[in-house]
Amino acid sequence: MALSARPTSSIAIEITAARQADHVAFLHRVPFALDAFRLGFLTGFREDCTYQQQQYTDLDLPVGMLDNDFRNSDLERYIERFFEYEPEVGVIGDAYDVDDVDEYVAAAREIQGSYPDADPVIVPKCQAAIHAVPDDLVLGYSRGYADRLAHEFSDPADWRGRRVHILGGSPPKQLTVIDQLTQPTLTGDPPADIVGLDWNGLHRGAQFGEFWTDNGWDDSGRDADHLTVRATVRHGLGHVRSFWESQGVWPEGPTEYAGQTQYQPPTPADLHSSTCVECKDDVWTGPRGPFVAEYDTGDVCGYCCYDCYFTHRTQNHLEEVMDEASVYIPPASR
Repeated sequence: MALSARPTSSIAIEITAARQADHVAFLHRVPFALDAFRLGFLTGFREDCTYQQQQYTDLDLPVGMLDNDFRNSDLERYIERFFEYEPEVGVIGDAYDVDDVDEYVAAAREIQGSYPDADPVIVPKCQAAIHAVPDDLVLGYSRGYADRLAHEFSDPADWRGRRVHILGGSPPKQLTVIDQLTQPTLTGDPPADIVGLDWNGLHRGAQFGEFWTDNGWDDSGRDADHLTVRATVRHGLGHVRSFWESQGVWPEGPTEYAGQTQYQPPTPADLHSSTCVECKDDVWTGPRGPFVAEYDTGDVCGYCCYDCYFTHRTQNHLEEVMDEASVYIPPASR
């Protein structure tokens, strides 16, 4: 191919537009998903999961992205889930050979017939599958912990000129992919259109008191009593957004959560064990019955008395998912 004859300014404008994503996704349960949505992330979950919002009523949090259960894939089941949740982005499945592509394309067309604005994503797992997917459909570029990563079987040139969603990988790894797929080339290849990206690694680090920054993982939260898992994830989400804003990748326009949420506190019926988390006594043997607390870690814990609740919460630096509303205190005995 010949060198590009387009003016440098035109190339720069084209690359700037190609790099800016339509969405940056974070797939997780509440309250983490709620915090991410308030920061402007596209939220959602894998088809075999939910937001795990049993304690919430009237939670108006949309499913923006629906991933497939790639370890137990079932296309018919996935389509049913898609029509149930009506996401903006749907990762249909992984195409390990060209024969898989036809089935996924048919599914994408079925989805688009009912939801023309949705973006079905097909994830090629071999070089031939990339070129077999029609140009108007989004390609999923595997960069996370998948069994076969995109750079292992393809070259950047294979993805140029295509609509691409980067699946997984920390922001620096994803930025490397974006640069490879959009930067100018001597042959004048068109940049890939970076439609979106997602990464869910923040929660794993937060469980150890670490949050992500553009300088790497910061472990200062390990000894900070005020940083709970939820606060640490939220802190990392803020850094991720700032990083992508500085790189010109973050989508235009803020997203503000306007939905109404009514939280239903936990009850003794939510306990899966009758053992007090703190002292190991039976929670039902106390004079008042069990004390129950739901934490931002997703755990619902039962205690035989208030002292055990307070001690366990304080020593483990736990935070209730909705402050005092997340604590069930049994009525005083008569």
